[in-house]
Amino acid sequence: MKRKLAIWTRRLCLLLCVLAGRPLLAAAADPEVCAICGQPFGDIYYALEDKVTLEKKHVCKTCEQSYPVCFVCGLPANTNLAGFKALPDARVLCSRDSATAVLQEEEGKQICRDVRDELNRLFSRFTTFPETNMTTRMVDRVHLVELFNLAGNDYRCPNVWGITETRTNHNRRFYVISLMSGLPRPWFEATCAHELGHAWVGDHVSAARKAVLSRDAEEGFCELLSFLLMDSRNDEPQQAHILRNPYTRGQIDFFVAAERIYGFNEILDWMQFGIDDRLSEDPSRIRNISQKLAANRWLNAVAPAGSPRPAPNALVLKAIIWDPRHPTALINNRPFAVGEQATVHVGTTNVLVRCLGITPDSVQLRIVNTDREETLMLNP
Repeated sequence: MKRKLAIWTRRLCLLLCVLAGRPLLAAAADPEVCAICGQPFGDIYYALEDKVTLEKKHVCKTCEQSYPVCFVCGLPANTNLAGFKALPDARVLCSRDSATAVLQEEEGKQICRDVRDELNRLFSRFTTFPETNMTTRMVDRVHLVELFNLAGNDYRCPNVWGITETRTNHNRRFYVISLMSGLPRPWFEATCAHELGHAWVGDHVSAARKAVLSRDAEEGFCELLSFLLMDSRNDEPQQAHILRNPYTRGQIDFFVAAERIYGFNEILDWMQFGIDDRLSEDPSRIRNISQKLAANRWLNAVAPAGSPRPAPNALVLKAIIWDPRHPTALINNRPFAVGEQATVHVGTTNVLVRCLGITPDSVQLRIVNTDREETLMLNP
């Protein structure tokens, strides 16, 4: 009994050491070999976590103290193996991770274009992502960190893999996306989707909304794009990797939850017209949007600034922005709330109209001049 107790006590101590990442005393008859060099352990070995697979790897003292740490997996990178790479910015890649690393400029640019096209296909019913007003470049870690230290780019996150800079030329917005070289391809693709999300925000979110929107929420939205891209590929390891990253301070979890309940279109509406500065544990607040701003979106979509269109020759229900408490109807390019009365352009004349009621697919009106009531249906 005492012998069994001693054995289990030793096993418990070894387990605690593994969890703490402390060196372990190896048993003389232990058949395991080092995960790096493949040789039997000496007196001690280390239990280290592979940041890619999240598995515990047993590493001998010699490898742990002799080899540099791989930038990707965090394990000692055996410099004697053919695939070992030392990058100009002092990062190193082990032979396994260098095999999937994106290192060449043209390859990185093509991957970013492919990711943009994939996002456009994935969300074709809802939106598009910038194409003609953006450029992509590959940079090393030193250059990327310097970009975060520039005025206006002072936000730094624990994993600096990419950055999107916004520039203007003759009142035209332009984006420069810088991506870190040496990332494994799934990490690189997720980073492309994230940075394209920042460019989307620049194109689609007003200055007034940006002033309210928290930085964590914007990062959470961009991470959601990466998450949904990997979800479409059934890449569960990369999805888990995205969810583990703490720099959105929990916003990615709230975005994922809200998207699963209400859909991606509600996410876009909240980003553009939301009242809250960030998402919360209550996913229903994703629908808490400014009706006035949303109505202006429909108005601008129907009659863009600088491109006036002739008024319809009849009363036409163009759109309904549905909120049970404050619905809005767009009639001949004029937004109406229930009870609101205003003049609407019909052909070359004006008609005084009062909104009596709004349903998800119709609006009840009174033509004030004639006191006639009319129901307009939303064209599917």
